[in-house]
Amino acid sequence: MKHLIILTGTLLLLSFLSYGLDPPVKLWEEWYSFPNHSGCFFNDIEVTSSGNLFITGASTDFSNPDTIGYCAFLLDPDGNVLWTVDYTRYSMFGQDGVILPDGSMAITGYGQSAYGSSRELFLMKINQDGSSAWTRVFDYPSTKEAGYSITCLPDGGFAVCGRVHGTGIGPGLAWILRTDADGDTLWTREWGASIENYGQTILFDDGELVVLTRGTDDTLTTQGPHMLFYDLDGNYLHGTDYPELYYIFPGDMCTASDSGFIFVTKTFPSISHTDQLGEIMWRHSIESNPNDENEGFCIRQTMDGGYLFSGWDGYFPGPLDEELSESDYPLGNQSPENTVDYKEGWLVRFDADGNELWNFNNVVSHDNFFYSCVQLPQGGYITGGTWGGSGYLVRYAPETGISSSDPTSFLTLEVSPNPFSSVLSASFSLPEENQVTLTLYDLYGRTVGGPMNGSYPGGASTIEWIAPSDLSSGCYFVRLNTYDESVTKSCVFIR
Repeated sequence: MKHLIILTGTLLLLSFLSYGLDPPVKLWEEWYSFPNHSGCFFNDIEVTSSGNLFITGASTDFSNPDTIGYCAFLLDPDGNVLWTVDYTRYSMFGQDGVILPDGSMAITGYGQSAYGSSRELFLMKINQDGSSAWTRVFDYPSTKEAGYSITCLPDGGFAVCGRVHGTGIGPGLAWILRTDADGDTLWTREWGASIENYGQTILFDDGELVVLTRGTDDTLTTQGPHMLFYDLDGNYLHGTDYPELYYIFPGDMCTASDSGFIFVTKTFPSISHTDQLGEIMWRHSIESNPNDENEGFCIRQTMDGGYLFSGWDGYFPGPLDEELSESDYPLGNQSPENTVDYKEGWLVRFDADGNELWNFNNVVSHDNFFYSCVQLPQGGYITGGTWGGSGYLVRYAPETGISSSDPTSFLTLEVSPNPFSSVLSASFSLPEENQVTLTLYDLYGRTVGGPMNGSYPGGASTIEWIAPSDLSSGCYFVRLNTYDESVTKSCVFIR
């Protein structure tokens, strides 16, 4: 293990609006490779109820006549590998994962059944010990299929989005796949009339499937990102396109802390807040150095209602200075255009309104990419991706700096007991009668309770919430909204 520093922290609950925060300090970084394996990368990170890290990705052993490898990994909070998930096909590249209420997992991605066969979308359910419960394959002969995002549904089934009918010169059509709890197909939907169509991220919210996608159809004719809404029977409900992002590729999406959705773009990265119909409420560019090129991959909600973004930021400073040697430049790497060219992991923190709190690059001696990021229940952050052909994780401490609540706010919220095991009481005080909405979220912005609505008089009131029987132990946050203000508190559920 190559920890630079190991810090074991106690549970820190971040329930504040942050001002004047310093960027977090790197606690350790870890590189992952496996004997006889050629390359390893990490795509998506999910945190289990026990605080372990469930990661999708790939590591392939090309030394065997029949290629074997891993498509998912479980690590402890210090980055030690607990188990790996073996390929059940010739090749399998895990793209996105989800943790189910019973502690098992599911992933989607793409792979091949044999050398030279067409690329196929796969869906795999994984037992808690890392063994495969089952694998389902969705493939059309002679074309390329891929799964990019997965969400679990209340009936135990799954929804996956990606692409279908890809060819050597075109990526194919955007695709939604709905299955039952055993991975058997219930319905599929596909669309697209341009040369670049795919479903990037899928969420389940308020009884509907919400898909961030790229590709035109009969009702949305611009070529850039779209947000589409379906019911659980596959009926198209409505959609929104963003003509101002015509040439831009979509990145990731999560639910917003106050309502609606937050999405980031992959190219020319920006962060956008939409309402529950997908209409833009605000958008901010994600700032980088003027000479940089970059991509955005992940957006996650933080426990204070803000957001965490990751990607890579590539530095292109221009021609080399003749007075300096190559060794004076990062990597000492000179491209044919006589420029320095390298890429760094990129991490940015926003408040609930999309205002930037901190923004920095992971400056190291090799190209590195942050494909996923998440705030940890015990405090701080972890990011994952790849470094020069190895899987790569970086653990950051919680921020330091000035943290305080808005001094002009008259809205207060307290949750008790904390931790709780069955019933959570949310006590709040209003300056006058107001309409109140109380919603509970997990660390990824998924709704686990509410929304509970009602009109309450001025003064102190309490709303009680009973944890459902399938709620997993872990850290959650409670969001209280009125017409005028909102406030968030963190809580811990222990089963």
